[in-house]
Amino acid sequence: MRVLIIFILLSFSFQLMATEIKVEQIKANDFEFTCRTIGNPSDGPAIILLHGFPETSHMWESTMQHLHEQGYYCIAPDMRGYSPNARPKGIKNYTIQAIAKDIVAIADAKKITDFHLMGHDWGSAIGWAMLGLYPQRIKSWVALSVPHLSALGNAVKYDAKQKEMSSYARVFQLSFLPEAVLKAKDFKRLKEACWYLSTPEQVAVYKEVFGGKRALTTCLHYYRKNWKKMIKIAEGLNIKEVKIPTTLIWGNKDTALGRKAIEDTKQYMKGAYELVELDASHWLIQDKPEEVWKAMDAHLAKYK
Repeated sequence: MRVLIIFILLSFSFQLMATEIKVEQIKANDFEFTCRTIGNPSDGPAIILLHGFPETSHMWESTMQHLHEQGYYCIAPDMRGYSPNARPKGIKNYTIQAIAKDIVAIADAKKITDFHLMGHDWGSAIGWAMLGLYPQRIKSWVALSVPHLSALGNAVKYDAKQKEMSSYARVFQLSFLPEAVLKAKDFKRLKEACWYLSTPEQVAVYKEVFGGKRALTTCLHYYRKNWKKMIKIAEGLNIKEVKIPTTLIWGNKDTALGRKAIEDTKQYMKGAYELVELDASHWLIQDKPEEVWKAMDAHLAKYK
């Protein structure tokens, strides 16, 4: 009996160890990316989760635990510009296409041939691009907050409400000043505008990353390289007719992304598509995690 109890306790301990989120350094596309993973690629279907600005892969930890409990292998990279060993100098290195290539290279490094994809904010923008660049690799797609890139680009250019909501992105086009303002007083503006729903642990991780050498600059290059060219970028991505199963989750209290582009996304969707509107802010995972998970779970149950 004693031996049996010890065996059960050891088995339980190994299960706990197996479900711990690990922080790994993964070499891909001539860089080294800091990635959070849970489980092993052989555990089940793979899901890659892409963070936005100003966050890191840490934002996905509770979601990764939730997904792994359902049998998924999860990997969430700190993307180009965020990972200390993946911060090339120069705006030219921060095209949406280059960042999308990083994600596929990370999957290749883990020998993952196809995967579900989930992204928030800039991670969502990168995800939309991947639908056109690497459709054969993506089993299904869950976009948080950011709509189809053509819909977004058109709204930024022509919709008065979205123009107003995007004023912060125009400020980010400036050199040096945004970095100085965002870092001032121990990241006070980011704490107030973006991290107010984040846990103390998350804020500590974010501060460590954005306090790193050139980190804020390389992360802001996402805006500086891509924002003004979104319509042109979308036209070159082969995403006018998206056939990959897609769920778009949007919070109607989002102060950065308005209804116009969200509703216009439908015209580009030629496969299975669902829009889930939540009574939530832009920071969906921190604001309404269980509602996001409910929509995510319903989506994955169809395409697992």
